[in-house]
Amino acid sequence: MPVVTDFETILPKNRLSFTAAGPVLVVSFDNAVAAQRRVPNRRAWGHGFFLQEGHSVLGVMADDIDWFRCPALHASLLALRDRGFFQNFAQVIMTGTSMGGFGAAAFSSLAPGCRVISYTPQSTLHADLVPWETNHGKGRRQRWDGLFSDAAVESRQAAEVYLFYDPFHSEDRRHAARFTGENVRHLRSPLLGHGLPEAFDAMGLLKEVFRKASTGTLDNAWFYSEMRARKTLPKYHKEMLQALARHRHLKTGAAVARRAFETFADPFFAEREALFTAATGNILQAMNQVDRLARAQRLRSRARGETPERD
Repeated sequence: MPVVTDFETILPKNRLSFTAAGPVLVVSFDNAVAAQRRVPNRRAWGHGFFLQEGHSVLGVMADDIDWFRCPALHASLLALRDRGFFQNFAQVIMTGTSMGGFGAAAFSSLAPGCRVISYTPQSTLHADLVPWETNHGKGRRQRWDGLFSDAAVESRQAAEVYLFYDPFHSEDRRHAARFTGENVRHLRSPLLGHGLPEAFDAMGLLKEVFRKASTGTLDNAWFYSEMRARKTLPKYHKEMLQALARHRHLKTGAAVARRAFETFADPFFAEREALFTAATGNILQAMNQVDRLARAQRLRSRARGETPERD
């Protein structure tokens, strides 16, 4: 690999931060939450882990939630491409989540043959292409013409596109459906919501998913076998309750909430049991459930030596 030295490029709304390490380059794109953090010397998502794996890292950092639509960013990334920066590496991996997942797929055309590891990405926020998209108001107000505007199209030159999403999350499912290339791998992660990296990390799965996807060895059978662990997460049960509520499965919802409370001892689930029960019309039973929860919380407070607040 030719010698490529560390660099930092400050742009009006973005920052490019490169750390040289090994022959594999990971290009990590910020998500919207990271873009709102005002942390000095902030590193790209996954920076420390990628370096530990022996990879070079290019962080595409966002100082504003503009969905990487700034022309200065486009010009800088195109300049890197034109001077052969991406060709210096044996393999290029583009990755990110949500807004960053969009970025990873949308800018993959800079390095044809790269691999994309994209979690819950938006395919675009172009109103003509996704008229059903009502979230991400600031992003939708950006200019969505020109280069890098449709990740579903730009990612067709990638060797592989690993797309992770929850099919029960309607917007994420509809964005994922726009990725129709033969290079796309749809990895469905039911009832884990939009924050998949956090859920994968809680299952001890995130690092191994990256290792396998980045080397092209992620096997569907392995992935779906490992995904069974999601049932041990409170998040899985919370997402299930959301789905049951949407479809008005009220008695089932109450039963699921009760079992989740018995498992996790989280008052959230006891409250949801009462809500589902009340929605069935059994108000007295719901009131009893609320009273039981209040008594249990008072007993826990006394056991911890806490003094109840008085009006």
